[in-house]
Amino acid sequence: MFMVASSVVTTIMILNYHHRLADTHEMPDWVRVLFLQWIPWFLRMSRPGEKITRKTIMMQNKMKELDLKEKSSKSLLANVLDMDDDFRPSSTLPHSHVHPHHPSHAHPQQNNGGFISLPPPAEDVSSTFPPGAHRELSLILKEIKIITDKIRDDEESAAIENDWKFAAMVLDRLCLIVFTLFTIVATVAVLAAAPHVIVT
Repeated sequence: MFMVASSVVTTIMILNYHHRLADTHEMPDWVRVLFLQWIPWFLRMSRPGEKITRKTIMMQNKMKELDLKEKSSKSLLANVLDMDDDFRPSSTLPHSHVHPHHPSHAHPQQNNGGFISLPPPAEDVSSTFPPGAHRELSLILKEIKIITDKIRDDEESAAIENDWKFAAMVLDRLCLIVFTLFTIVATVAVLAAAPHVIVT
């Protein structure tokens, strides 16, 4: 009776873990430590392309601490935001011509006792861009930000779902070993305690 009840409960837990999503459940730290690190290491389990050892567990914990302390690292979305600041018309596309009668052009500069000639005035850079280019660039950058945000969210959701599935697999393996050992021990105990089993 105990085996049947415990097997039903653990089966429900395994199915619940397997079908959990990132939008509905957040994995607690104790579940991550037990079912993703130490129990798989004790059962000699490994994930595809990742071997779980004591060294990798300690490295993951240290990297997690570093990530919590250093949140100022730039991601792809932050780089796109920097590009948006760089492509603003007031910063990169000047609308004013270089005046030839500016004080810096009125007098030649002197370098090591000799005079050098100044380069000719730069042409207006904004004249090479068609009208409406700034608006198109801003719209393109907004679309890039939306796409990168969607890709990042999908990757994070997929990683969380894979963690839940691996936790379900670890729990299933643990229940298999525990129930198998319990069945063997209970069978041996029942046979040893039953009368007239061993005839002398």
